[in-house]
Amino acid sequence: MAKFHVAMVRSAKARRLYTQIVLVLLLLFHYVFTNGHIGEFGVVLSTIVCAVMFSSKRVDKWLRYLLDRPRAFAVYALVAVVIGFVPHLYTMAVTIAFILLAALFYPSSKSLSEPEDGNEGVGRTKHAETSANSYSDNHHAGLPR
Repeated sequence: MAKFHVAMVRSAKARRLYTQIVLVLLLLFHYVFTNGHIGEFGVVLSTIVCAVMFSSKRVDKWLRYLLDRPRAFAVYALVAVVIGFVPHLYTMAVTIAFILLAALFYPSSKSLSEPEDGNEGVGRTKHAETSANSYSDNHHAGLPR
């Protein structure tokens, strides 16, 4: 996963692939849920969210927003837990939780920003696996480094 994270930092195509994989997995979940729970109309709301996710740029903005704002991340996590107990909205809770999980592995804006001096960045070319860890370790949990 570290090599793919470095690829996402360096390439917009890798980030697009990641968002498309997230979308395919969500649609697969919706398909399996719909076949198992026939007549459940709560799937419609979360399917609308999946339809909006066909735009990779929009998903990129969502994932960066969630990464850069820990308070919003926590609010959405709380909303997902609360919605999980509301009848007919289980798929919406799973969709929100899956997007939050995808945001955890997405590169932060700090790692995506261009370096000021023009070179590749500190440690990115020599030790690619450490650049993936240095920007994303424990930033959501607030744990000491």
